Amino acid sequence: MIVVVCTQAGGPEVLLSADWPEPVPGPTEAVVRLAAANVNPTDLGAREGHYPPGLDIVGPPYILGWDLAGEVTAVGDQVAGCRVGDQVVGMIPWYAAGGRYGTYAELVLLQAQWLVARPDGLDPVIAATVPLNALTARQALARLDAPAGGEILITGASGGVGSFAVQLAVRGGLRVTAQAGTADDDWVASLGAERVLSRDAPVSELGRFSHVLDAVPLGAAVFDAIADGGSVISTRGVPERAGRGIRQAPMLIEQDTAALRELVKAVAVGELRTRVAQTLPLRDAARAHRLTAQAGRHGKVVLTP
Repeated sequence: MIVVVCTQAGGPEVLLSADWPEPVPGPTEAVVRLAAANVNPTDLGAREGHYPPGLDIVGPPYILGWDLAGEVTAVGDQVAGCRVGDQVVGMIPWYAAGGRYGTYAELVLLQAQWLVARPDGLDPVIAATVPLNALTARQALARLDAPAGGEILITGASGGVGSFAVQLAVRGGLRVTAQAGTADDDWVASLGAERVLSRDAPVSELGRFSHVLDAVPLGAAVFDAIADGGSVISTRGVPERAGRGIRQAPMLIEQDTAALRELVKAVAVGELRTRVAQTLPLRDAARAHRLTAQAGRHGKVVLTP
């Protein structure tokens, strides 16, 4: 089978196609024939050798990738609720798994408990954009714990995490002020944001908010938009301290199969929306990483076999 291997820490050129033996699942594992694998910014960071501290990540070499959609081709003898032939969506918690699993492969080995059913009619390419982005948005909002009717600032609101965060916040009864990407004001407004601000607007002019989800992330610059005693969750760690009683924390996603099942169903019935900018063959993973790193992209880049 064809896999894309991260051979060493570096630029996109370190991603090389290779022919590996087909995986054999262990007792609690499954093998999925890939239909689509989402490319996330976290994949780019892992390729460069950047990981959150305190994790037992072995390698490179390893296979990157968190999100996938596909068909189950084999299961271990202790697996229940997942059968050969099932159409599934899943998320490999790549950091927690220590880089031992990855989705950039024609046949993906992973723990069966990380999979949920893909509803009939949900395109696998669309489905593959859901897990990491939607779960991150949901968990970040839960940690912010803004009161119903309260106002929240979401930066990077036109990106994968930000777009889901806007929709989930609105569904949760929050008033959303969103900072959109280049030429993406209409998209973000269509998701329900009450106020949409330009990406080029200085952070100091956004106002002061008690609850902020920094999905760009802006890093320490976002502190200018946080009220005294407010809270900020960032999709990347910020080493600087804000002061003024501001509570800050990075967003480290946790595996939540039940929540993933709900989110996938919500996308399938049109309650949540997501976007794909471009699909590329698996062998073009290096090009997919270059495109993902470019500003101004309207949607996700997805790999297909």
